[in-house]
Formats: sequence, C-alpha cells, structure tokens
Amino acid sequence: MQLFRRRFVIGQFSTQFYSLIKESHVGYEMTGRYRLATPLIAMCLSACVSTATQVTTSYYNVRGETAEEIDADIRRNGPMRGHALAVAAISLQPVSVQQSISGNSCSFSTAKFRVNAAITLPRWTDRLRSRDNDLRRAWRGLSDYARWHEDTHVKIAEEFAKQLGDDIEAIPPQRNCERLDRIAERIVKKNAKAHDRAQNAFDAREQERLRRMIATN
Repeated sequence: MQLFRRRFVIGQFSTQFYSLIKESHVGYEMTGRYRLATPLIAMCLSACVSTATQVTTSYYNVRGETAEEIDADIRRNGPMRGHALAVAAISLQPVSVQQSISGNSCSFSTAKFRVNAAITLPRWTDRLRSRDNDLRRAWRGLSDYARWHEDTHVKIAEEFAKQLGDDIEAIPPQRNCERLDRIAERIVKKNAKAHDRAQNAFDAREQERLRRMIATN
C-alpha cells in the first residue's frame, strides 16, 4: 500500500527550444490523495523489508534536428501531456510498521518507510545527426540538470521518510491502539504537509537560481 504519492516535474516550457533552455521553469504537482489505512497497523508487513529507496528510470524519445523541432516534439510526447521535460513520481511506502501491546498500553515498536520513485527523462534520438554543436551542448546541460533535479526531489523524500518513521516510533504509549492510530494519522498528515513545503521550497530556490544565471549571461 502506498501511503502517499507526489509528482515533481520540470515543466512549463516556452515555445522555442532555446527559450526553453534560457527560461527553464521548475514545477511541482500533486498527483494523488493521501491514503491512510484505519487502523494504521493494517499497512504493516510482518516481515522486515529493506528501506532502501527504489528508483526506476524510463526514457521517452525526443526527435528533431533543430531547436524548433525538438521543442515541438517535447510538447507532443513529453510527460504531463507535453508540459514537462522530466518528471519524478514519488511515493512513501510503509515496509515495517508494527505495534506492541504491553499491559494496558499500546505503542509502535517499529515504523520504517521506503521511498519509491519513477523518474522519466528525455532521450534526444537525433543528437548525433544534428550539426548544431551549440544545440547539442545545450541539450547535454539541460538533460544533466533534469536528472540532478529529479534526484534531488528523491533525496528530499528520503529525509521525510526517515523523519516520519522516527516521529511515529516516538509516540508515547497510549491506553489503546485506536488512540495510537489517531495520533499516528495526525503525524502522517503533518509530515506530508512539511514534505510538500520542502519540495516547493527547493523548486522556488532553483527557479530563482536559474533566473540569476540567465540574467548574468
């Protein structure tokens, strides 16, 4: 079961490819609702599962030998109906969430979460055929940036996956497991909001950094 899911994108590009490079906007979009099991313990797996981040990377082909052709192909075939160059769909998955009942109290003995990420990146299939060396260099820089940007979104998610587990494990023992679950659900929602703010803040910083770079060139 996926606890919650987000999608982070580099998107909303201009009409011309060179303008895309010079005016790259970084966007962020929610792609799902938070889904919580009730009680929370229903999400648990009895066996220990690795918390190592699971990342899959796929590519979509971009065709064209000029800036205009490339831009048009991205708008036709790119992620988010052509509004993005690259995208990372990220979910936090509980891999080991267990409660312990001792006497008249209930607590979480373990709460571990894993980041699952599906990254989609562009692959320029006509790169070797293009005679425009400046365009080839620009594409290489842009594609490298797209990979770094999506990887950073994943790293931010990893921090919040660990924090979520730590916060749930830190809940003091409660008089019953139903009360414990309600507290855990509030923590999950609080973590999700903070995660959103952190991802949006990263995007905002990158937009400002790119604007400054463009202004000095």
